[in-house]
Amino acid sequence: MTLKKYKKIKLAIVFIIAFIFSQSLVLDNFFIPIAVLCISPLLLLYLRKKVVGVIEDERDYQIGGKSALLAIQLTSWIGVIVMFIFYALSDKNLSYKPMAMTLAFFICFLMLTYSIIFKYYIKHNSNNEK
Repeated sequence: MTLKKYKKIKLAIVFIIAFIFSQSLVLDNFFIPIAVLCISPLLLLYLRKKVVGVIEDERDYQIGGKSALLAIQLTSWIGVIVMFIFYALSDKNLSYKPMAMTLAFFICFLMLTYSIIFKYYIKHNSNNEK
């Protein structure tokens, strides 16, 4: 399979997933989207192995790493600013304080997850280089 054909099939699968999701949400069925989310990555992984040629290279991984780091940093900064705004306005509306707490815990969870994955990859890469 060529890379062009793989990309067309991948686009079709994304369209089908979006259609299934929208119809399932309209029908209040939440198990079908979960099943589709479990099956579709396996199907895409299978199809990806059938591609002859280069799909991605080291430059793609480097750009992806830089963009992921920047996305996490921006999300964290914006989330902290919004959290403090919610805390400042919590005396006017009581629902702002739980929203601020939820946002604070989400940001902590996001940064903790990033740190754990980063440490894992540091150990994984240093073991491979020896």
